[in-house]
Amino acid sequence: MPKLSFSLKPSALLQLHDALVCLSKFNESVSIEAEYDLLRLSTLNTAKTAYASFVLDSSKFFFKYSFSARGAQQSSGQRYVDKFACQMYIKALLSVFKGRAGESRDKQTAVERCDVELHDSPDEVECRLHIQMICGQGVVKSYKLTYEPVSVQHALFDQSRVQNQWVIQAKILREIIDHFSPTAEQLDIYPDAGKAIFTSFTNKISDGKEILKQPVHTSVAIDRKDFEEFTVRDGLHVAINVKDFKAAVVHADTMKTAITARYTRPCRPLQLAYVSEDGIDSEFTLMTRGEVDEADNDDDNASRPVSQLPARPAARRVAVPEPAINPSAAAVSTTSSTARNTMPPPSSRPAIPSRKPELMSSAASRAALADIHDSLFVPADDDRQWDEQMYNNEVDDQDILGWDSNIEPVCVAGPFSWVGN
Repeated sequence: MPKLSFSLKPSALLQLHDALVCLSKFNESVSIEAEYDLLRLSTLNTAKTAYASFVLDSSKFFFKYSFSARGAQQSSGQRYVDKFACQMYIKALLSVFKGRAGESRDKQTAVERCDVELHDSPDEVECRLHIQMICGQGVVKSYKLTYEPVSVQHALFDQSRVQNQWVIQAKILREIIDHFSPTAEQLDIYPDAGKAIFTSFTNKISDGKEILKQPVHTSVAIDRKDFEEFTVRDGLHVAINVKDFKAAVVHADTMKTAITARYTRPCRPLQLAYVSEDGIDSEFTLMTRGEVDEADNDDDNASRPVSQLPARPAARRVAVPEPAINPSAAAVSTTSSTARNTMPPPSSRPAIPSRKPELMSSAASRAALADIHDSLFVPADDDRQWDEQMYNNEVDDQDILGWDSNIEPVCVAGPFSWVGN
């Protein structure tokens, strides 16, 4: 049976509340992991495109901290191998911690300390997390919250392969995000003429009452001198979700610290990280989009990226090259055609009108497939891609749908690698 207990001062209680508010921008539940020297709060959004984590150091963040896995005693110099993980609703935690540290109307009854204990016993029907707010004048406020044991997933980010990195104070980024539209969806980041350009954009909307015929772009430039470090390849564009970026920047600004961005290329995860002096290690791993060069593609053959999509739809149209004809393939095609001419005709079948459409040629189907996956949003004035697909058309057994090996497959899996506890 694991045992966990810790105490928080009012300042740490307020920081815990800010971390929970930040995590609520990604998901409605939070995973809590306890180890012998840290407490981790993490969450993963439903689309599995953004991961947020806060690691609280046991010696710096907490006033008191104690954890033992299954009550086992460890000899000196050994670390606890086991750890405990559970999941709780963020709203339930916020209802307890919201404003508790800032209650200053009556200083005599303000919160002086917060004690938390985890009760996990086989004899109990429900797992409980007991929270006590120790206030002045002997006032004690008690809360009991239910949690659920889970296996937590983490996003893996290999910092040894980082090729692009920049460091800047969070307050500077906090100023520029105020210029972005509330309806902005993506954020394109790239260097240009000695400056870092942050461009938020919204794609075309033509659904319901909201009509936006043309994409809206808002660009803000930051001089490289304002960065503590800026090492980014010229002309490299990466696009991330604006809301995820705002959530990380707003929380980093409350910590009064610098934020570090690390990434390799588009379609690979981007990490935003910052560390506070109070023992909070924050990490955000976000999915990126953009155009990938062939040179960069050769370095990542071991693992496939997500769909290689342009960062901004209105920037340019990607030209689809004509597929090269292999002479050997042409010879094989000629031979097979001759063989078909010498074969006897098939047995007669009843004259039934065929409802199946004509199959496109190999070149036409390759061009259509490439055109679909070379654009992140709907091409200009071409909404036919959203029409209903005709599922009622049946194809005979002799009509075989093949996959051209010359076309690079598109990975539809999540952009991260995951490990479970």
